[in-house]
Amino acid sequence: MEVHHPHHPTHKKKWSEYLLEFFMLFFAVTLGFFAENIREHFVEKHKAIVSVQNLYKDLKEDSINYVTSIQSRNKQDSCFEIISHLYDEKSIDKEVPSVYAAHAFIAKRIMPIMNTMAIDQIKNSGQLNFIEDDKLKETIQIYASDANGLKLREQREFGFMDRMLDPITIARFEYKFYQQISLADNFRIHANKIYIKIEIPVGLKILKANTFDWENYLSILGMLKTIRKSTDKSYTIPTQLQCYKLIGLVRDYLKENNALVD
Repeated sequence: MEVHHPHHPTHKKKWSEYLLEFFMLFFAVTLGFFAENIREHFVEKHKAIVSVQNLYKDLKEDSINYVTSIQSRNKQDSCFEIISHLYDEKSIDKEVPSVYAAHAFIAKRIMPIMNTMAIDQIKNSGQLNFIEDDKLKETIQIYASDANGLKLREQREFGFMDRMLDPITIARFEYKFYQQISLADNFRIHANKIYIKIEIPVGLKILKANTFDWENYLSILGMLKTIRKSTDKSYTIPTQLQCYKLIGLVRDYLKENNALVD
C-alpha cells in the first residue's frame, strides 16, 4: 500500500514581510488612536461651546442686574441725603412720612448677584481647556473670582445693616405703614423731595421720638452710605465692566464657531 505523507510548505517569510506587517499593524493602531482623540476633542469642544452659550445667557442677565442694582443703590444714597437735609433744616419732625419712605428703601438689601452656574460648570468640568482662546479663558477666570469679592462685600454691608439698622427699624417705626411703604415703589423722588403715592395714616410718628438720637441715626446711615460707595467703587462697578468685556469676548467666540444665538 502506498503511503502519502502530508505536504509541509517549505516557504518561510522574509524578515522584511514581518517588518511590513508590524508597521501596518502599528499604523492601524496609531491611526485609530488619533481618530479617537480627534473624536473626543470634537465632543468636548462641542460641550464647551454649549457651556459658553449658557454663559452668554447668564452674562446678559448679569449685565441687566448690575444696571438696576446700581440705580437702586444710588436711590438709597438719595434717600440718605434727603433725611440728612431734613435734619440739617430742622424740619425732620414735620416730614415723618418721608423719613419712613427713605428709611424703608435704605434698609433694603440690594446687591448685584452674579449667576455662576454656567461659569462654574466650565471651570469644574475641565471644559475651559477646550476653549481655544487664551484671552477669553483668562477673562472667564477673572470674572469668576469677582463673584467672591461681591459675596464678601455683601456680607460686610448686610452684616452692618443687621447689627445697626434693623434694631432701629423694629423699635422706631410703626409696623403697618412701614410694610406698606416698603413693599413696592410707593414713592418717588423729585428735586430732592419725596412724594408718597399711598395714603398716609393720620398721626404717623417715630415711636418714642423723645428718646430718639437723630445724630446717632444719621451717623449710622452715613457709615452705611460710605460702605456702599466703597463697594460700588472697588467691586460692583469694576465687576460690571468686567461683565461687559466678557460678553464681548464670548460673543466673538460664539460667532467664530457659528454658535451665536441671541
